[in-house]
Amino acid sequence: MRALVFVVALCSLLACDPTVMIPGGRLSGETKPVPASWAFTEEVETVQLETRPEDPYSVNIWGVGVGDDFYVASGKADNAWARHIASDDRVRLRIEGSIYEMRAIRDDSAEGRERFLEAAKAKYDFEPDPEESSDAILFRLVER
Repeated sequence: MRALVFVVALCSLLACDPTVMIPGGRLSGETKPVPASWAFTEEVETVQLETRPEDPYSVNIWGVGVGDDFYVASGKADNAWARHIASDDRVRLRIEGSIYEMRAIRDDSAEGRERFLEAAKAKYDFEPDPEESSDAILFRLVER
């Protein structure tokens, strides 16, 4: 009986929102227009990003707003969600229950990387290791 309860609970988690490090499926929430400024996200540590619209896959992730741009980064190109974006750039971003329909554009520019790193250092109080961040991929989320 315990095994059955565990399996049902695990299936529920995997079919819904992401939980800590476990990915989820389609995100729920009220769809809202993309804001002109992301300043309201300064106190929001974790957001949810949904990729692969035909078979939704969502993760908890750090993200930073810089003016009218919102950035997320993948430590490695082979992360599942980063691979999904390479195939289809349509994503949904959830912040405190609100859903924003976006596109994830890879940003390899020095300016984008600098904007992201400066904001991420301030928000998360960390100093990235240059060796570890050399494989990182930066995405700028834009309105669809």
